[in-house]
Amino acid sequence: MRHAVLALGLLAGPAFADVSLQDAASGLDLFPCDVSNLSCTALTVPLDHRANDPSQTIEITFALSFASNESRGILFYFVGGPGGSGLASADSYLSAFDPSLVENMDIVFVDQRGIGSAHGLSCPAAQARFDTAPTTLDDPDAIIATAQAYVTACTEELDADDLLPLVTTDQAIRDSELFRQSIGAPKVWLYGESYGTQFVQAYATQFPTAVRGVILDGVVDLTLSAEGFYRSYTLAAEALLAETFTLCDAMPACARDFPGGAAAAYDALAARVNGAPVEVAYPMADGTTATRLLTSGLLETNAFYALYSPEGRAEFLRTLAAARQGNLVPILQLGYVNTYIDPETEVGIEDAGWFGAAYYAITCADYASGEGTPEDRARRILDEARAFAPQAPRLLRAYYLERVACALWPHQGPDARPAPYAGGDWPTLVLNGDRDPITPISMAYSVLDNAANAYGVFMRGGPHVIWGRGLACPDTIVQALLYEGALPAAREQLCEQEPISAYEPLTLTDAAQMADALTVARAVETELSSHIPLTGWDGQTPTTYGCPFGGTLSAAPGDEGTDYQFAACGFWSGLLVDGTGTDVMTEAGADGLGLDLTVLGSQTGQLTYHHSRADEAFSLTGTWNGQPAHLPRSAQP
Repeated sequence: MRHAVLALGLLAGPAFADVSLQDAASGLDLFPCDVSNLSCTALTVPLDHRANDPSQTIEITFALSFASNESRGILFYFVGGPGGSGLASADSYLSAFDPSLVENMDIVFVDQRGIGSAHGLSCPAAQARFDTAPTTLDDPDAIIATAQAYVTACTEELDADDLLPLVTTDQAIRDSELFRQSIGAPKVWLYGESYGTQFVQAYATQFPTAVRGVILDGVVDLTLSAEGFYRSYTLAAEALLAETFTLCDAMPACARDFPGGAAAAYDALAARVNGAPVEVAYPMADGTTATRLLTSGLLETNAFYALYSPEGRAEFLRTLAAARQGNLVPILQLGYVNTYIDPETEVGIEDAGWFGAAYYAITCADYASGEGTPEDRARRILDEARAFAPQAPRLLRAYYLERVACALWPHQGPDARPAPYAGGDWPTLVLNGDRDPITPISMAYSVLDNAANAYGVFMRGGPHVIWGRGLACPDTIVQALLYEGALPAAREQLCEQEPISAYEPLTLTDAAQMADALTVARAVETELSSHIPLTGWDGQTPTTYGCPFGGTLSAAPGDEGTDYQFAACGFWSGLLVDGTGTDVMTEAGADGLGLDLTVLGSQTGQLTYHHSRADEAFSLTGTWNGQPAHLPRSAQP
């Protein structure tokens, strides 16, 4: 039974580090990182730690963030995936945390083997085809052929036969341990998020003398088989997707966009794309359109990835609402973002932060797919999927497709699963949200209940990975443990947040709204903030996107912030926007959006609009349908 045990006033260890990373790394060859602002160093390690062959080596790159104050300790930070780049993620992660983290802690990121520019495993062409492919259990032969085509094409694209069998988590742990030894073998904090929790639990178990403390965030239960893991998270995701639709129906703004209910809208679209991929006239950056396909694979991927965060759920619902009204462009745009596909070419994007083939190379080599030939294993998984199907009516693909690919992958994991993580004489802090689709909170409870000196902080309504989202709980608890060695006040504690963000309703959905100048100007602002491709823009590279109903939208960095250019941009059918805009960003926070627009189509006008975010004030001037444009005046009650 889980219970609360007060632990007030206890300390996990000394508040300050025995040695700072700056001093420990003084003998290393440091150089500027290619994909972050940190200092990097490369360590040559055995290609196979178990082979005792000094002629076969590989270089592993580590990124170092040195504490600006006296160091409170060294934190090894292991990101999720597997396939995520620690180096490419470092800057964005560190900027998201409270500034005290980089002031007080030395932090080490790593691109584990199979990830990064030197030996990253990525097959974007094969990956794009696989991730978007329609699949149905009614045709198991087609599923196996799709997965086999991916495995064959990906491994050929990689051309990394020597590395593929040696990218296991066990090998990567030994790389990081060699780095720790190279800096004098200090005791370190181990933090892992998502897959990183799998890495950290195994690291602490193999090298207990290395550990000062463990923090697990979005927790993997290592004892689960591949089938058990996929079953657990698919069930969690199914329940969460159903809840997302229910939450939408309870929000007036969301419910208005789904008069028949959000679940019914999703099921209707799913039935349509399950029958056959749906053609979409997709807007291109040059202002033309190209025929694209919305597949069942893209729809399920969107639904699943939406569940990772409250913001993602609201964003997905808005694309679903647009699809219900016949506009399939936003939901297809979201699918391209989620699957790392360039919408202009339909080819997978090479991304410095994500190595999709490493995901399969590591996962397939860490988990067993069962006995028999590759095809025997694949067919057994599909038999399990048919039996499981009634429990996963919307997200069944999540249960079987990756497993089928692993069954066909050339390198398989061991049959035996590790023993439960037992903890040690160090503190283990277990963090998890209860709305986590990929590492359900049941896994975190299992780890907490088996580990010595373990404490749990759980977030009601919380997403996948909960530290570093700007919320006092759990951030202050984690910081107190890291900086002061202060143990949590109780063995289990709860945080709370809303499980879904505010829903942004569709704009200009009727003639009355289109006839009002201020409503149109504010709708342009809303569509700017909601435009799917623009949400992933890096803020630096001038880029042009197609608008859903024709024309283009361009974004570029300007002297004061972001500059926009509208060229016959159709966010809505029957209304086009020309003109410019500037989203001003200042250090003082007195920012705002200014638009100078020419509107053509069912309404016409010249509008100058400004929205000050500092005081939430609006202004509007110009002409509208041949009359002066002005702000509405309220009648005295």
